Amino acid sequence: MLKNIKILTSRKGYEFAPDDLRLSMISTKPIMEHIQQLFQFQIATIGSPMETFGNVPQTFPPGVIFDHGVGISLEKEIIPIRFLHFEPQRIVIDVAGKSFDVDEIFHKIIRAFDEIHAPDGSPVIGKPERVLNYSEISAQFSFSLDVLVAPPLRKLLRKTIAASDNEKDSLLIPSLSLGSFSSTQKFGNPPGINDSHSFTLTVRAGTQPRERIYFSGAPLNSEAHLTCLNELEDNLRSV
Repeated sequence: MLKNIKILTSRKGYEFAPDDLRLSMISTKPIMEHIQQLFQFQIATIGSPMETFGNVPQTFPPGVIFDHGVGISLEKEIIPIRFLHFEPQRIVIDVAGKSFDVDEIFHKIIRAFDEIHAPDGSPVIGKPERVLNYSEISAQFSFSLDVLVAPPLRKLLRKTIAASDNEKDSLLIPSLSLGSFSSTQKFGNPPGINDSHSFTLTVRAGTQPRERIYFSGAPLNSEAHLTCLNELEDNLRSV
């Protein structure tokens, strides 16, 4: 089993049909102040949110940004909200907690808008068409990351490293980064760490490789992500 499990980040992107997210209403001062007070955000501003789950179209207003807030879970625990961003067709919520906590924040936002409507009578926030997930987890594993490299290539790389490196205790430390691509689409930049659409497994920054504490990012909710990592641990523990 994994040890020292830390759920670092859970993020969800709630995507809406065109005009089902009324940025012009959300960017008004009374509504922005209401959201800021509701979650005690330290920063609230109008601007173009950073890209997380994809391209952010240029519109007017460009978006609404809230950073460094706090929510309360059903168990009365504090949920640190890293950011809440309103894009033209997407609401992105990022917390230092579980994916379930993100849903609690979203539902609280929806309830806050229950009695608020646009001038034409339509809801300020409609129903999302789909929900995107991303989470980051660190944990201590039992296997060395070099087992992810095929034995012939691992042997060759170790031999090459040994010949070019004066350090006798040098280790082969790969970083795994996988993305899903259509076989017919043109390949662009390879996926990297903190990419919301890719799977990442690498040594946790600030730790020693011998500790076997790894960082994992995945386009999964935190529960599914943790299940995946436990299966990986079970499969590679004896390799």
